Amino acid sequence: MGVELKIVRELATVCVTASELTAIENLIKGELTKPAFVEQFDKMANSIKECYGITTASLQIWLAMTTETEFCEKFDAAYSNHKATYLSISNRPRVASEQAYLAYMLLREFKETQTAYPLLKLTFARLDEFIDKWITNDAWLAMSIENFVKMLYRFLTEVAELKQKDPTDAFAIYQALMVALRPYCALLESDCSQSV
Repeated sequence: MGVELKIVRELATVCVTASELTAIENLIKGELTKPAFVEQFDKMANSIKECYGITTASLQIWLAMTTETEFCEKFDAAYSNHKATYLSISNRPRVASEQAYLAYMLLREFKETQTAYPLLKLTFARLDEFIDKWITNDAWLAMSIENFVKMLYRFLTEVAELKQKDPTDAFAIYQALMVALRPYCALLESDCSQSV
């Protein structure tokens, strides 16, 4: 094993970005209500939130197995399905990030983004930094999600191998990670539903 901490760290990183996006969104949409501007902002934010949705969706089946009986009955089929699809999952955040960047570039054409009002000026500076660091140039959000998905697959592969030898130990190791991931998944879902 040994990838558990890395998996939790990547998910925590994704959660931090979701909290930052929610804070930015609430500040901007709390001050600016022009329908065309809000619609364009939502296009950008929803593309980013698609990344978060990919992350939580990839966890749902695993978080749902809470007993050793469920684990023994459902893990093999879920793992087989995950093995066949995880590579396509890991690429989707990059596509969503590219869509978010295009929507952001259109958003920057609105005069509202050039405000001198201090609160909004600072908030748009936060948005610019968020987009630059997490979405475009460094693409850390997509990389964090890709790393998360790939390390989760590696972990599940190790659990699948151990399950063949000792299902009880495999479940104990599996469950320890799922318990660690649950609060982060709940935070991610909460942040995505808290927008104005």
